[in-house]
Amino acid sequence: MADEIKLSELEQVDEAFNFPLFDAIFNRRSRRFGLGMEIKEGPNKHKSQHPPLPLDEVEEAILIAAGTGISGLNLSDMPHTPRPDNLDGVQNWDGMCNTMVEHVGRTWASPCGNHGTELFYTNDEGVYLMKLRDVQPVHLQEVASKSDRDRLLDFVRNNRVKLFDGRLDIPRNTGAIMSFNLWNANMPGTTLFMPVTDITEEMINAVMLQADLGQYVIDDRNNMRPCIDQRWIREGWVNTPVPLSMFESQMMLATAGAEGAFIGHNILLAEQALGLGGWLYGGMNSLVVMGGTPTGCGLGFRFESNPKNPDAFPAPIGIDGEFETFRPPYYKDMDAAVDAVVAKKFGPNGTFNPFAKKPVPYKNRADFLRQVPHTPEKTIQICKETCRYVWDTFGTFPAFAPPAVLYVYIQAQHIELEFYDKYYDGPAYLKSHKDHMRKWHAGAAKMRKVA
Repeated sequence: MADEIKLSELEQVDEAFNFPLFDAIFNRRSRRFGLGMEIKEGPNKHKSQHPPLPLDEVEEAILIAAGTGISGLNLSDMPHTPRPDNLDGVQNWDGMCNTMVEHVGRTWASPCGNHGTELFYTNDEGVYLMKLRDVQPVHLQEVASKSDRDRLLDFVRNNRVKLFDGRLDIPRNTGAIMSFNLWNANMPGTTLFMPVTDITEEMINAVMLQADLGQYVIDDRNNMRPCIDQRWIREGWVNTPVPLSMFESQMMLATAGAEGAFIGHNILLAEQALGLGGWLYGGMNSLVVMGGTPTGCGLGFRFESNPKNPDAFPAPIGIDGEFETFRPPYYKDMDAAVDAVVAKKFGPNGTFNPFAKKPVPYKNRADFLRQVPHTPEKTIQICKETCRYVWDTFGTFPAFAPPAVLYVYIQAQHIELEFYDKYYDGPAYLKSHKDHMRKWHAGAAKMRKVA
């Protein structure tokens, strides 16, 4: 179907795109029972009489686009003013928009337009990565008209990397999946989405942002020692200490969790519109899923031990060539990683380089970008000293958080209507679910009636 018909010509796609937003929000439910599944015991014991039915390419493409699509250009509608050189000015400073990393707009929010989260997913056919960190939009709004929907399939196909054939093997007898999810998680016919966040780039950018706000990181595990040369404090460029452990746990890890949750919630809302079942959960061991144990290769992440802390679990640092964090071995050292983040803003093809090829949302592109102030060299040096201190002291970066984080999982599947009709007092699903098989899978619907 995907190769023969444009999405703009499909009635069921049109209905999904016009599904009422507040209906999707207020009727969002975890609908966990899918075709081909079984609850073997208990008061809601039930065995599906239908075989599993995988999502087709159009269904998956719409969920992916809703979850992590390129939606256009962000507006970056903040003050663009230079950072004052005096301490009093820092206290009253109104911001500096070069904290933004990209002008790329996505379907989910990310601090400073960084978007360090990539979406992995698996179905009966394989394990995939949507590789989007370097993808740039063309228009201010990428999906503004009905005909724009026709690009969604190519968007997925062109930016999808197949990592392995066959469904991701998550061992079911090792505790990798919580017991109450064993009956339906990652089962045949389902599509399992896994957003993985690189927090290293966001942390580097956040250290620079903090320095411009007059803040600096201290090592609260080592007598509150500043992670920078004391001269920056004496000069008054920074004056407010921020504990490293709090910085990583409350800012970086919270950010990582939020990005994955945004993607997951987008997918769940789209499931209501499409008439699909599924749910968002955290009931899997990310070490196993990412590939950090002998039980299987998982997603294929490289894990590295910490020479300064040999008792610590190895940390996931990336997938060579596909998902690489901003730290060694992908960069020579932390100074080089900081330079790479700065280059994304001001390098030859940087976001704020008026001669770069990147699109921007502004009318007078070159004139506008020339007026955006460069990140001060003092700020960059503070960032390098901070990141270097973390690496040299703790043997890794970040110090206490894994470089790549997987918190939440989102599953999509065709729901078993008979289960919900049998056990629930009132409508447990929407009209979109009731009509889904007829509108999306007419052949399969006829076979169900025959059965």
